[in-house]
Amino acid sequence: MLNDFICPHCEGHMMVAGHIIFAAVKKKDNITGIILLDPRIGDYTSVLHPSFKVEEGDEVDFLCPMCHKSLAAKDVHERLVHIIFVDERDEKYEIFFSGVAGEHCTYKITEAKIESVGKSSEKYLKYFKLCDKYKSML
Repeated sequence: MLNDFICPHCEGHMMVAGHIIFAAVKKKDNITGIILLDPRIGDYTSVLHPSFKVEEGDEVDFLCPMCHKSLAAKDVHERLVHIIFVDERDEKYEIFFSGVAGEHCTYKITEAKIESVGKSSEKYLKYFKLCDKYKSML
């Protein structure tokens, strides 16, 4: 099996043609669109339709393109997005990243630790400490 990303709600596959696909809503004006993200952890390249403009600092609600549920990680922080990474050995890891444009932070949760990457990664680490599920990993 190849690396894949799945929805934590419906387990739908979100990887298509080398991108993770999301439905999205800009929170400030409720404009909807599609966002394609590079699947490499730490690469913050995105592809959007020119009519769906997201500027630095915009908060975006990322949604599963199949079940349309919000992927907001409200148990950790409402600005973080939560998806599942499945590696080539079929092992699953939780992935969190910021839903705020321009905030470069990604967190990969393994059984024993939280790996963080990105220039803004320190911003949300403290919230994992407050969450019962993750606080023992930090």
